[in-house]
Amino acid sequence: MNKFEKILLTIFFIEVFVGGGGRLIDFGVLSIRQVLFLLLIVVFIVRIIKDKAYLNKEINTFLRFNPVTIGVYLLLAWFVVSSIIGVLNGHPLGMIVTDFFRVSYFVVYFPLAYYISKERFSVQRIITLLKYSALAVALFTIIISLLGKTVFVGTHFKPYYDFLNRVFTGDLFFRPSNSVFYKSHFFVLIGLVIALNDLFNKSKSKLSIALVIFGSVSVLWSETRGFLLAFMLSVFMIIVLDVKVLVDPIKGLVSKLQKLVHHKQFIKKFTILILVVVAVPFLYKYMTLERFEVVKPPAANVQPNVEPNQAAEEQEPQVNDISVNNRLEFIIASKDILVHPVNLVFGSGYGTEVAGRITGLEMSFLDILVEQGLIGLGIWVFLFFIVYFNYYSAYKKGHKLSSLEISLLSAFMGVLLLTNINPFINNPIGISFLLILLIVSQQKKSSSINEVIE
Repeated sequence: MNKFEKILLTIFFIEVFVGGGGRLIDFGVLSIRQVLFLLLIVVFIVRIIKDKAYLNKEINTFLRFNPVTIGVYLLLAWFVVSSIIGVLNGHPLGMIVTDFFRVSYFVVYFPLAYYISKERFSVQRIITLLKYSALAVALFTIIISLLGKTVFVGTHFKPYYDFLNRVFTGDLFFRPSNSVFYKSHFFVLIGLVIALNDLFNKSKSKLSIALVIFGSVSVLWSETRGFLLAFMLSVFMIIVLDVKVLVDPIKGLVSKLQKLVHHKQFIKKFTILILVVVAVPFLYKYMTLERFEVVKPPAANVQPNVEPNQAAEEQEPQVNDISVNNRLEFIIASKDILVHPVNLVFGSGYGTEVAGRITGLEMSFLDILVEQGLIGLGIWVFLFFIVYFNYYSAYKKGHKLSSLEISLLSAFMGVLLLTNINPFINNPIGISFLLILLIVSQQKKSSSINEVIE
């Protein structure tokens, strides 16, 4: 691996982590993300040709047939099938192409499967880039929100809003409170989970401390309720995996419980989990009230014979939760499409319109099911499953899970929940995180097998 490849990979990952939807910089019809995507593939092919590694599976990952590679090939093939089905069903060609290119990002798996390794571009380096990027995004969004809440309020907000949307086209979403959600908040959440677990494990990293502080503020101010639920599940998974690693070597239920009770680090983590679980419902309600219109019935017309409790109930805020209503509408409309057995099994193809929406649904699994059917969804689920299966296989062969691995597995579980509330996993933002986990998990399993053979 030469210096140019290292620089290219560094820029590639930084752009994924901070670049939102990928159009911060455009080169004509191509975005910076598309340029880096194509450049990485071309450089990798040049590497194969230069090393004459046409049949060398160590370099030419196109020929490295393991469960992950097979799953990626199957998924890419099904993307083509879904595109053909969309054309046969007469869906808009432009939307079919858009849907296909969005998920074709999976092709970058092949160069990454070669470059991500201890000898070339380690996962530790990637996580370091992710942490710094997450901190930068957190600070950026906090500043944007602060300016919107203080300097550019009232009549000054519209010019401020228009300017930012010209610079960050389609990536910034302002809430009624003038807080902002940015698509790269996804990696702020992941960085927050990793940094929090670092602190759980007595890390004194200034980067992790800063990320926990500013990342928490940024995520809360994004007023994205899915982040709360994903964070809660991620913290819960950290506890579960820690418990398994801690008590598996110990025999007997009583002995296991005694180990947990006397383990100060576990008690601290469990306390944090309880605090998170207690706080989430209140924060969820706060975000709901902040984001959606609150209608208070007029208090002047309260009749004298109305009971005090009844009058108080009538004064309760009424929330028009458009977000939930839209998702319910998508579910009902999807049911009408999936009632046909052919659509259920094979999908209705890319470019499908669901309740007036043709640009993808907020619930990724439902979006995949509608367009790619049970076959497509099954391949996606297989890839999700293989991440955990690979780590489990390595663990059973004596490979203890590291703190970073526990963080990644826990964050990924949160992502699988999040993507059914806010769509991430079936676009380049979520796909990139999935690919990293697929690659490092397969490497973990392969190394454990090699050690057993030796």
